[in-house]
Amino acid sequence: MKTLLTLASLALLSGPAWCGDTVITKSKHSDAFMGQPAKDTTEVLWLGKDHMRMDEGTAVTIVRADLKKMYMLDTEGKTVTTVDLPFDMKKYMPPEMAAHMDQMGGMSKVTVTPTTETQKIKDWNATKYTVSVSMPMGGSMDQVMWITKDIGADRTGWQEMLSAQTASMPFASGLAAEMKKIDGISVMTESTMSMMGSESKSKESVVSVEEKDAPAGHYDVPAGYTEKPFDAMAGMGGPGRGRGAGRPPRGG
Repeated sequence: MKTLLTLASLALLSGPAWCGDTVITKSKHSDAFMGQPAKDTTEVLWLGKDHMRMDEGTAVTIVRADLKKMYMLDTEGKTVTTVDLPFDMKKYMPPEMAAHMDQMGGMSKVTVTPTTETQKIKDWNATKYTVSVSMPMGGSMDQVMWITKDIGADRTGWQEMLSAQTASMPFASGLAAEMKKIDGISVMTESTMSMMGSESKSKESVVSVEEKDAPAGHYDVPAGYTEKPFDAMAGMGGPGRGRGAGRPPRGG
């Protein structure tokens, strides 16, 4: 169930070439939900032509489309989980669990709906999209996303990276195709999740967008990290990513 709360953070955008990488800083707030306390965090997303890095607290995800690898780092514990791309979750599960995942995935549904409503959010002209997620066992998620084309990024390689993130999340098989409907990057997303009679709201907003060169080794695993095997069931939040628990889908 937590898996669908960690949906891919990027929407694909076709735009002009640029110097350096695009760095998007977001502020994020999640209400308390099902025993998890309210949380305020900052996410820093680095977007390059064939690589991506997402930092949030002590959790770092690096996608290297050029190497066909995805790395999940815990900077506090100095561990890294490495998976090959394209990622196949079922390879890491017992056969009975893989069959159950397929069954539950067929019970979930993701619908992305573009609208004609527009507004200016900070410096960006944005269009409203709605996202509806129905989850196994009755949970649901509704989002309002404000999408802009004013933030330029190179589309090359992003489909593969989005698919890599999505594939690491059980029950999210329909997400990637629906997310392709989003033509741009989200500058504000408001989410409401309902599950087992409880409701939680969350919000994330883009604070700044910069273009700059990444530090040397920014998309590499630092020396001295210990390899941690992938655990398909750890928090149901993707490879080694307990941080995903209690999070809504994220676009761009």
